[in-house]
Amino acid sequence: MNGVLPDRDVTDSNGRSLCSWVGSILPYIEQHEIASSLDISQPWNSPSNEKSLASGKRFWDWYTEDGYFVSVFTGADAMWDANGNPRGKLADYPTNILLVATTVEDVHPLEPFSLSEKGLREILATGHEAVYVDADRFHGSVKLDGDSIIFARDMVQ
Repeated sequence: MNGVLPDRDVTDSNGRSLCSWVGSILPYIEQHEIASSLDISQPWNSPSNEKSLASGKRFWDWYTEDGYFVSVFTGADAMWDANGNPRGKLADYPTNILLVATTVEDVHPLEPFSLSEKGLREILATGHEAVYVDADRFHGSVKLDGDSIIFARDMVQ
């Protein structure tokens, strides 16, 4: 948002994850109706958010309709560190991995979920596909080579 990343998850005062980063960017991606009805002080799937989840069904379906789920990636070469804290401005880390899209199933866009290096390695090892976008908006594929995760810039901005 304005060149600065949101936290990986929206959390309460005790650090408990309430919803994913998607909840904090809704107003910036023109999802004002969902944003105004979503109570981010409550868990994403709480009874107080049922109306918001229902009113946003078309958006949630669009978000995952191609079979890919976009998530935050945390780790050494990511825009979020292993604790889920943003490293800084996008312009300061142009080659760091911003988001990874995988073919994982049954995760709602508001559900607190992020991929660690270990989690991504496990997904790739089971044959799921993944693509990524870096902070400079370059896209590419994600492959597993032995124990190493390879982010290959094979698509342009």
